[in-house]
Amino acid sequence: MKVHSHVFTIETKKHMDFVDITDAVEKAIRKNHITNGLVTIFSKHTTAAVRINERESGFFDDFAEFAKKVLPCNGYYRHNDLTIRTENLVCSQGATDCLNGHSHCLHLLMGTSESVPVIDGKLALGMWQRIFLIELDAPRKRDVVCQIIGE
Repeated sequence: MKVHSHVFTIETKKHMDFVDITDAVEKAIRKNHITNGLVTIFSKHTTAAVRINERESGFFDDFAEFAKKVLPCNGYYRHNDLTIRTENLVCSQGATDCLNGHSHCLHLLMGTSESVPVIDGKLALGMWQRIFLIELDAPRKRDVVCQIIGE
């Protein structure tokens, strides 16, 4: 059994950006000549999620609207309240991107990673399924780890 790891750097463009990374994952599988196994796709960030869903712009808009209702950006979050927050205080250094309590809460609902079987050298995704990195905060560079286990 072989284990291969790849890190993809992806630059997101906006809040709630759905970046389709399926082709990059498939390329890593082909590059490593994996026929059967499992691939795990993992976001190294607590404000960006990796999820499988359908690539359809109406769904992306629906999800963005849903997220606004459930976890509004301008809601009160203790994470954003610098009068009580005592940990991971990058905000004290002038950064404003740490005032993102809604993004952290949304991430806990969505998750960090997906695992997909590899069968006969291909991802075992359904007909419309794609793998997305979803930006839950402000646009920036994001690292995604793709680890393939198989033969």
